[in-house]
Amino acid sequence: MGLVAAFRHVATALEAAAVDYVVVGSAAAAAWGVIRSTRDIDLVMVVTEGSAAALLEGLIDADFYVPVNAAAEALAGGGSFNVLHPATGGKVDVFVCPANDQFEVQRIARRVRMEVFGVGSWVATPEDVVLSKLRWRLESQSDVQWRDCVELAAVHTLDRRHLRVWAERLGITPDLDALLDQVDTAGGGATS
Repeated sequence: MGLVAAFRHVATALEAAAVDYVVVGSAAAAAWGVIRSTRDIDLVMVVTEGSAAALLEGLIDADFYVPVNAAAEALAGGGSFNVLHPATGGKVDVFVCPANDQFEVQRIARRVRMEVFGVGSWVATPEDVVLSKLRWRLESQSDVQWRDCVELAAVHTLDRRHLRVWAERLGITPDLDALLDQVDTAGGGATS
């Protein structure tokens, strides 16, 4: 599967360059048991000056397409780029965050080591997946993001204190309250 090949390539380069990263989005939700189709894998990283060059060097490979200028620009000042496996269409979207983005820094600090599509990697906690999906949903009103959140909250015992602190900081408290109410009414697992 091309998605797995692309992800394995990126994860290997990240770990060789000692870059802190976390798998987010649908792939992270899937790692926690919310299975649905996805066309790419999203990850967030915080990169230092010393690791940027090593990472870029590790990403460049004849079997993969990396937009070198866009990647170098994102690694230098934040932004995003993707890594493609042209033979299969597999794609990894890489989001580079500044080291002072408190939500991303704490999300990386709380990450958990597990497998994503058979590749050992660092994955966002269920709470942080919920928070980020609610944050994305704030702009898009996506039913898919909402369903992912409901499924995660229904099958995992979530740290409500963490959720409430960050929901307030991110401006998503009404959506979090609605989510927890829906899960509580249905008898789900989001407690504590």
